[in-house]
Amino acid sequence: MDPLGLPAVSASFTDVTHTLLSFGTDFFAFIVLAALIALFAVTFGSDRLMPLTAGIYAGIPLYTAFPYREMLGDNPYVVIGLYLFFVIIGLVAFSGLASFLSSTGLGFVRTVALSIVIAGFLLAVAIHILPAQEVYAFSEPTKALFASPVAYFWWLVAPLAGVFFLGRG
Repeated sequence: MDPLGLPAVSASFTDVTHTLLSFGTDFFAFIVLAALIALFAVTFGSDRLMPLTAGIYAGIPLYTAFPYREMLGDNPYVVIGLYLFFVIIGLVAFSGLASFLSSTGLGFVRTVALSIVIAGFLLAVAIHILPAQEVYAFSEPTKALFASPVAYFWWLVAPLAGVFFLGRG
């Protein structure tokens, strides 16, 4: 408080700004990925989140069982591109699943919630299976949230629960 008895608004504003900025820098990759998935849902329709989720799931065994990975070299961008290629193939193959979601759309809150869950799932896959740490240096809070085997299991389960509870109208 200042001598007139008024609260110190600037100090409170500085504390809130610092907290928001530190959260944003700690989870930058997660926030960007969630925004890109939400943009995908807005652009192509929120009913495309189910085929995207199925494509991400299908990409995991296809990528791990791909027998010609040695021929591609050690470039992490090529390896991540291979996984994304399998995800896109899965997205196209599972595009019929879009009718499972409500045909009226999910609404803003459900789309954002599913985007967050799918982004967490994709980030956990990137940390555990892909050489994403060679491309991007994840912060310690991000690693703590996604890197443990228990967290990886729960991030694998989260999209299933999210689509089940949020995806149906």
